[in-house]
Amino acid sequence: MKQKYTQRVERLIQIAAEIKNVPYQTVRSLLEKMGISRSQFYKDRQALADMGFEFEYSRPKNRFVIIKDAYLPVGDLTFSERLSLIMAFRHLAATGEQILSYEGFNAAKKIALELPRQIRESLFEDVVLKEGFGSDRDIMKKVQNAIEENRRVILSYQRPEEDEPGSHEADLYHLYFRRRALYAEGHSLTENGIRAYRLSRISKLEFTPCIFTVRSDYDFGRRHRNAFSAYAGDTTEHVVIRFRGKARTFVQESMWHHSQMTQIQEDDSLVFEVDVAYPREVMWWSLRWGADAEILKPEWLREEAQKTIRNMGKVYEVTE
Repeated sequence: MKQKYTQRVERLIQIAAEIKNVPYQTVRSLLEKMGISRSQFYKDRQALADMGFEFEYSRPKNRFVIIKDAYLPVGDLTFSERLSLIMAFRHLAATGEQILSYEGFNAAKKIALELPRQIRESLFEDVVLKEGFGSDRDIMKKVQNAIEENRRVILSYQRPEEDEPGSHEADLYHLYFRRRALYAEGHSLTENGIRAYRLSRISKLEFTPCIFTVRSDYDFGRRHRNAFSAYAGDTTEHVVIRFRGKARTFVQESMWHHSQMTQIQEDDSLVFEVDVAYPREVMWWSLRWGADAEILKPEWLREEAQKTIRNMGKVYEVTE
């Protein structure tokens, strides 16, 4: 009974997060994502309403609309307790759980409201935003406004592989945290596709007069469910890696991706399989295990790993 209750609480939290963070989806797609019936969904919706979170699906807007999100008192937190919770958020965001991190950021700002002004401003601008995520507060506020108002923007964006910032016209849909960084994702008119922009690489943001509509085929949850780390996508590719030695134990005892499958082989090695949007992330992750990891599939990724290892040998002057 206790387990059933825990599962329902987790489902209610997930539904609320989906409504708030991925409003442009249909009721049917939400039901499929949650794995529940329509009758169960309405029961859960009523349970959330009883707790102060009310929402409905607007057919004219083709999205979920939040009617009420009740405020709850922060409570009698001490100065040190507030600081601890705010710094805990910074560590939470580093784990890559984007929905919890974004909600945590909003909660942390409210917790900080009763701190002395000089500490509050320094804490968020310097410690959390700049040092934690390398982001500028003004850029972040403009991105939030663009998303809330469906305003098309022009970004001055510096890609790591380019010498100068480029101009990108985009409709930004979603703001999220991933691996110690803050990203805005949306449709790039410049590149004609869904792109993610790291906020620390945006040096300038200008609003245009255009008001956009979120593409009907965009699903933030589905795209990021396919990400192994930071890179998301609508399609996936199958990756197979063999782990031996000490790496086998470390890999086997953790959940690295929702799609992973593992199987112990006759030679006591572990075959690890995942379906991800950007296979190179799996390669970069596997290199941390050194010679105890061997990429088996796809062949192009195995060849890329061989090339990477040869280049590493040159750096370390390995001649054998």
